[in-house]
This record gives sequence, C-alpha cells and structure tokens, in this order.
Amino acid sequence: MGISITRFGGMMPRRAAQLLPEGFATEAINCDIASGQIRPTMRIQLVSTPTVSGPWVSIYRAVEGAVQRWLVWSRDVDVLQLPLAPTLARRWAWSGDGEPRHARFADLPNSPLALGIPRPLAAPAVSHSGGSGAAATRVYVYTFLSQWHEESQDSPASALVTGRVDGTWSISGMDAAPANSGTGTATHADGVTTFTNSGNHWLRVGDEVTISAQRVAVSEVVSNSVFRVPGNFAGATSWSRVAPWNTTGMTRRLYRSAGSGGRFQLVADNVGTTYSDTLTDAQIPGDELISSDWAPPPAGLRGLRAHPSGALVGFVGATLCFSEPMQPHAWPPRFQRTLAHQIVGIGVYATTVVAATEAAPYLVTGATPASISIDLINESWPCLSKRGVVAVEDGVLYPSAHGLAHVSQRGGVLWTQHLYEREGWRKLQPQLMVAAVSEGRVYARHGLSADFDCGTLMFAPGEREASLTRLDLWPDALFSDPHNGRLYLSNAQGIFEFAAAVGQRLTYTWRSGEYVLPRPVNFGAAVVDFVAEMSEAEVAAALSARSAAEADNQNAVTNNRGQGSINGSRLLRRAINASPVVSLPPLAVAAVNVAVHAGDRMVYSALLAEPRSLLRLPSGHKSDRWTVELTGSVWLRSFKMAETATALNRL
Repeated sequence: MGISITRFGGMMPRRAAQLLPEGFATEAINCDIASGQIRPTMRIQLVSTPTVSGPWVSIYRAVEGAVQRWLVWSRDVDVLQLPLAPTLARRWAWSGDGEPRHARFADLPNSPLALGIPRPLAAPAVSHSGGSGAAATRVYVYTFLSQWHEESQDSPASALVTGRVDGTWSISGMDAAPANSGTGTATHADGVTTFTNSGNHWLRVGDEVTISAQRVAVSEVVSNSVFRVPGNFAGATSWSRVAPWNTTGMTRRLYRSAGSGGRFQLVADNVGTTYSDTLTDAQIPGDELISSDWAPPPAGLRGLRAHPSGALVGFVGATLCFSEPMQPHAWPPRFQRTLAHQIVGIGVYATTVVAATEAAPYLVTGATPASISIDLINESWPCLSKRGVVAVEDGVLYPSAHGLAHVSQRGGVLWTQHLYEREGWRKLQPQLMVAAVSEGRVYARHGLSADFDCGTLMFAPGEREASLTRLDLWPDALFSDPHNGRLYLSNAQGIFEFAAAVGQRLTYTWRSGEYVLPRPVNFGAAVVDFVAEMSEAEVAAALSARSAAEADNQNAVTNNRGQGSINGSRLLRRAINASPVVSLPPLAVAAVNVAVHAGDRMVYSALLAEPRSLLRLPSGHKSDRWTVELTGSVWLRSFKMAETATALNRL
C-alpha cells in the first residue's frame, strides 16, 4: 500500500481535504503547476519607482520606439493607446482622472488635453452682395477642426439668406476657439460658488478647473457663461481648465446648404472667424457634413476600452457609450444605450461588450456601434468590483457575491462554482478584487480577512479543473502590458515585473489532500524526484539578492527603522509595531523540505538537496490518514511513499 503523486494539481477549497481528487492540494502557494510538475515562480523585479505619491492604484506602460514611460495614478484609471490612422502621431487616452483625457507620448503624463472637441456656440452671421445670376437661398454652419484633424459638431445654423449664386456671401461672427480659461466674478452661497464668466466658458458638469490654485469639478452649468463649483471661491476672478481643449492651431470648416432642407456641403477648410464665399456649387469641395452629432465623450465617462471596430467604449451610470470608429474624440448620442441597472464595469472580447452591473450582466454585440444589439443575461450576479472585470478569450470574468461570473455568447456561468462555495468565496472579499490576464492566466488579487490570508489567486482557464493556485503577493495594481504580454504590479516600493528576477525563486508550499486508507499503516519509506540544478547566473543572482536584503536590513536598523509605528505604513499592510526588517532569501535555493503528517501529527520533516534519495520514515506512527507538505524552490516531479523500500519500488 502506498501513495504516489506524479501529477500535481491546484486547490479546490470547496472540497473537504479527504474528498479531493487525486493530486489536488489544500494549499498551493507560489506554484506553477501548468506542466503537472511543481515549478518555482521567480520573484518580482523592480522596474520603476514613481516620483508621485502612492499608493499607485493604476499603472500603465506607454511605449514609443525604444522609450518607455510609466503612468501612475492613486485612483482607478483606465488607459489605452488610441486607434488612429497611421499618418497621425500616437496618442494615449484615459478615463477616471477627471474628464476623459489624451496626450501624445512627449506630453505624458503631465500635459494632457481633454478628449473631444466641443461644438461652436455662436451661429454665423451671413450677408449677401452683388451678382446677377439665379437667386439662391443658403444656410451656413461651421465646425472646429483641431491640429490633429478632429472635427467638432456643427455650430447653430445661420439665418436663411437669399442672394445671387454668383454674388459674394459674407460670413462673420464665427467663434475663435473654445475657452480654456476665463475671467469674471464669483459669489458664494450654501457651500457653492457661482462663477459668472465674461464670455462663453465651454464647461460641462464634471470638467475639472483650477480656481484659486485648487482643483475642483464643475457641479452645475447654468448657462453658456455661468457655472457652479462646490466650495467657497467668492474672491476668485479667474479659472482655467485642468485639461485644456485641443485648441493649438485650431481652424474652422465652413459648410453651406441650399434652402432649408438640403444637406450641408463643405465650402472651405482652414477658414478664420470671417470668410467671403464667392464659389459656385460646382466649385466647392462639396464633402458632406458628417460630424453633426460628434460630441465629446461625457465628462463622467469611466471604464475606457477599445472595440475591434476601431471605436472606444465606456460608461456613465447606467449608460453605455461608444465613439465613432477611428474617431476617438467623437461620441454620438445615437451610440448611447441606457440599461436598466447601473454599470459597475465593462469588458470587451471579440465584437462583444459585457456590461457587469449592480444586478444582472448584459451582452452588447455588434461589429460596429451602429449595429449593436443588447441581451440581458438572466442571472442575479451583481458585480462587486470594477477593477476585477477582465476579458478572457471566450468571454468576460467579474467578481460577484457567488464567485467569478463568466459571461459570453453562450450565456453565464459561475466560473469558480466548483472551487468555492459562497461562504469560502466571501472570505476572499471579492469587493476588493483586482484582476488581470497575462499569458493565458487570470490573476485576481483578493482581500484580507480573519480567516484567509491576503494574496493573489492564479487560474489557468484552459485547465480550470485543476489550475487554482495562490501567490503570496498583494499588489495595489495589476497591469497586463499589451506591448510585451508581461504582467506588472505595484506595491509600496514601486512597480515590479512579475516573475522576472533571474535566480531569485519564490518559496512554494504545496500541501496534499488527505489520503484516507482502508486500514492504518506505518509508512516507512519515501522518495522525492526533483531537479535541483541552477545555472551560475541564477546562483550569482540569488547571492546578490541576499546581500542586498542584508544591506537593506542593516540600513533599517542603523536608521532606527527596526520597529514599526502607528501610521508608519498603510492600513492593513503591516501590523502595528511590526518590524520592517525583511526575511532574507534562503541560500538553500535548490532544495525541498518534505513534511509528512499522520493524522494530525507531523511524523517526519527533512530538507533535501539531493533528488531521488531514499527517505527512511520513523516507525510507530500507524494511521489511516496521511498528508504530505512540500516546500521549496526546485522543479518537483513526483513524491512516493510506501510501507517499505521494496514496496516503494513497485509504485
């Protein structure tokens, strides 16, 4: 009679230890079990130390050529590279840090512009003179055109003017550009300041402005010249946008229509605030106005994502919003869909958007924003964490009160139902989950509770029946880099690349399920097969890491940092009065510790540096319940245990 483990699996916390399938574990920490063997996970590698104050809740690596730039925020921000024509400079956009913003690489991260171009507010004035041809009645409108060829909605239309087709039509009174600052007077009452601008302000509710050196969001727009902000700014005489409109080099496009019902056609590009139109219908470029509803994205837009059509998608409250394909500045109201429930987060896979709400999820499907259809998934799975929503190959995952919900064209399933019952899942505090997908694996940071250590769950969707393991990492942010496919995380020390430190292996722990035998036995022999080889580079890196940790600990003691303090670190990250001195990486980096338990007693423990050595287990420990725990940093192939060495050879 014996125990043979030749394929190591992950955890299934829902099952009792004695009911686990063969090869499953009650604990699998820092294990890579994709191959069926246990392979150590490499340590994280510091790649950037942000200069702005943390915690860094959102991180993103922008890349242009061989240059990279890390963007960090202390709030929940969604970032992406904009889908643009190849002739245009690369730009990045983000939502969640005030109104949606964008910037070129050279302007990241501190000089953003507001995403979108607002419409002109003044209708053009038109007069006619001269000519002897046929009579015509015309209406004129104009649009703003940015330096990056972003076109706004059209202005209010001019009055109908009748004249001669070969005469001169004089257009005046066109707005110069949207205002990025203004002057005026302010009054305060009931905790709100009303600012009366000297001209049009082009502000929206949610736009951020600086008044009296303070950053504040607009709370109400009374009129084109009056807005309100919370707080007392009664002495203020000026304001400026935190993220300006893109007005540098801005011009106008002029359009005209014949009569009151014809379509507007382009008269001229690059016009000033006045223009003299002497062109016949045959002479004008004649391109039709297509931007009549190209509004900027809503100021409160969140969850910015890219759609395969080239459109962007985000949400405000219960409303899902799309941009025009390949026109990230233009968000037509006709592409908005309001759902029955408030949206918590969204994910995009293939041509489908999954909206995870405060109640049931929705499938929003369509090749383009103009052709979308919406289906309700009739499951009461409220989404608990926006930052826990991730797209996988065949759907979208998000944390609910019942487990990780998976929503796709096939409907909805509780993806972790076989792993966790509701109470066990609740202990993970799914409302705090932050998730990312990298190299085909799902990483989900879970919260702290009295019954379960904080950490990061790791799933392999293709092998989900046996893929759950846990990392002893609790990052503030997770980021899967679309440029190189690598996983990054942030903590109080900086930004790290996951599993990137050569030679510095995390110590894993794998504890088997409980093997229940037909009768009590005394196991007398065991053997562990593992690969203990390390390259010279790995050994050197391991020794270097230990030396660095020793130096840091010495610095902590020398500078009286050997004791913790109240307010010495962020809440729940370190115990009060705990020491910041770190544990040294073990020098026995190519070893495995074997602990054998008979019932509730540990009857054997040994640190092994040589593979396939015969282990002599002590006598006098008969039991019908056995468990093995393996802790180490080697590639572990198998574990076998039997009553005698002869019986061991037969396993």
